[in-house]
Amino acid sequence: MEYLALYRKYRPQTFREVIGQQHVTSTLAREVSEGRVAHAYLFAGPRGTGKTTTARVLAKALNCPDRADDGTPCNVCPSCVGITEGSSLDVLELDAASHNSVEDIRDMRVSVATVASVHTSHRVFILDEAQMLSRAAGNALLKTLEEPPPHVHFVLATTDPYKLLDTIRSRSQRFDFHPVDVEELTDHLSKISQLESYQSDPAALQTIARHAQGSVRDALSLLEQVAALGEGVVDPPGVRRAAGTAGFEAVGKLADAMVARDAAGALHLVGSLAAEGVDLRRLLAEAIGFFRGVFLVQYGGDRAFHEELPDVVAEWTRVSGELNPSELIRAIDILGEALIKVREGREERLLVELAFLQLTRPETTTDLASVTSRLERLEARLAGTPLAAGAAARPAEPPASALLPEIEEPAKRAGGPETQSELQADSQAAVMVLDEGTPLAEVSRDLSPEQGDSRAGTHRLHEVWGPLIAGVREAIGSRRWALFREVVPGRLDGNNLILNVPHSFHLEALQSDPVVGPVVATKAGDLLGIDVSVTFRSTDVGEIEAVELELDKDRLFEAPADVADPTALVKELLGAEVVEEIED
Repeated sequence: MEYLALYRKYRPQTFREVIGQQHVTSTLAREVSEGRVAHAYLFAGPRGTGKTTTARVLAKALNCPDRADDGTPCNVCPSCVGITEGSSLDVLELDAASHNSVEDIRDMRVSVATVASVHTSHRVFILDEAQMLSRAAGNALLKTLEEPPPHVHFVLATTDPYKLLDTIRSRSQRFDFHPVDVEELTDHLSKISQLESYQSDPAALQTIARHAQGSVRDALSLLEQVAALGEGVVDPPGVRRAAGTAGFEAVGKLADAMVARDAAGALHLVGSLAAEGVDLRRLLAEAIGFFRGVFLVQYGGDRAFHEELPDVVAEWTRVSGELNPSELIRAIDILGEALIKVREGREERLLVELAFLQLTRPETTTDLASVTSRLERLEARLAGTPLAAGAAARPAEPPASALLPEIEEPAKRAGGPETQSELQADSQAAVMVLDEGTPLAEVSRDLSPEQGDSRAGTHRLHEVWGPLIAGVREAIGSRRWALFREVVPGRLDGNNLILNVPHSFHLEALQSDPVVGPVVATKAGDLLGIDVSVTFRSTDVGEIEAVELELDKDRLFEAPADVADPTALVKELLGAEVVEEIED
């Protein structure tokens, strides 16, 4: 007997044997059993999901004299055997790619008028790749498709239904075929492996199912290829060799190189994988999927990945603790751009090497994502926190240390002898830092009510300053804006908005102008939610008063002796170099 490929040998012969499309097969079986079969069907879906196979099963069910009550054909009668062997005169399969002209449609219309081989038979026309029909051929088919003879049924199979004419889609009953689930496809491959006496590894079968992307035909073809390569043994190394994949372990090494900033290791990885015959285009796709999984683990945990292998999820979890979300998003963007360029036909290995170099050495690029990634890594090193801390839940209140730059500067400007002497004594005794876990509310209690209200108002003023000047500029016109543009925010003292003006000429002009003050008061009131008055003052008069904050010594602790040198970290992570040292 002539050898048949697995996807032909195990082609489903009944509705129940079609896997992953129960929403289609159950409906068709019920229509056949109840005698309510439509005159035209449109089967749409990805390749290898069973469109043509289901059309053949439907043709057998319509012509089988001994079909079961549920619409299942017997597969032993002459009609079923003839359709299975492709010799039946009642089933015509046409390839629209080679029968897409008006003349071909005319010939088919002649065949439609032909009487069936048996009085009770139904003629079924299966038009595969229907999206290849030309517009003229589609229009020529409309009348026949709309009102065929009672014994004629059309089945149009397509991978791109939206390329068909709207008039054709509206005359057909549409069924959408979905990609087969990985778990269901793995079970199907396991059954066929047992029938073929293959020694198969479950992990290898799952890798084949995932590589097929929901296509049963692709999965069976790859299974057959791996089995031939391994002499009946189907294992993960054989799958990687046959499919040209790298595996999650290789992408895990790339992630380690990113953490260690090891550009040489990443380039060596590309060279070794290329020497093993790995498809570099598929390597990019695998890396994108890997970092997507790591990103989802950071935000959703590992409970949502029941279809993945435990080893893969464990590797995702490990990497999620070493890379922060911004680095992952940047990696996906860089790899995605490289994959697009590779598909355009450019030099594959060069593009992959450049992409890996950008991932491991962010200083080679100057885009915003690279700078953000380097700064976050620098901040994490200084704070001594894990790099993936950005994915954790944020505290309800900002830490008290966030308030220090805002409070320390006025204290330095105040320059009181007592304060300066105390600070010098403290700096000589030990390096004191404020506990990061101290809430802002506890520090606020150290301020007097008046100081607290003033500082809160000033903080609100700085928050709305951008929208405020944008609204004022639009309202007052260019001449008045030339005066107001020199204004800098001062403070909000109760309902009085104090603005600093650096030059006396601008100050006098703004104070005497009847428009600018009311416009600023109206815009600021809308943004702050209160009625405010505006006062323009000279810079030396309107300087913000210093706020003396007495630190609670109980909330201070001695910093460790091995505090990281900021200059060294900047040089290491940002690729900087010291040009000149300026002493205070």
